[in-house]
Amino acid sequence: MKILLTNWINICGLFITTFFTCVIISLNSDSSPNFIQAILASLFSVCLYGMIFWGLFVVLIVFLDLILVVYNQNYLTLKLLIEWFLISSPFVYWFFKYNEWIFAVVVASFLITQLMRKRLIVKVIGA
Repeated sequence: MKILLTNWINICGLFITTFFTCVIISLNSDSSPNFIQAILASLFSVCLYGMIFWGLFVVLIVFLDLILVVYNQNYLTLKLLIEWFLISSPFVYWFFKYNEWIFAVVVASFLITQLMRKRLIVKVIGA
């Protein structure tokens, strides 16, 4: 079950990249004329507006970990890529439908954190 605790890397990585992307988008738009307002608006967007996303993301990643990874760690890279594909599919669709770059950033960030998480899982299994 220690494998489930490695999900912190996904949550932190997605939060940080989503936050910084929102700050950049806010600064480039006319809605936030100064830096402090862009930071506060981005924090509000990521934490409160994205609350449904965060809840569903955590539930889904834990569910897929229980099904794919926890009881059998063979083909770990493939299983983590399957998790990434299943969770990222709606974001790829939304990227093409709405042409919002935040969705592409989320997909790329989640892939990077999944690959970072693989090293952490291997370390937890070996310990």
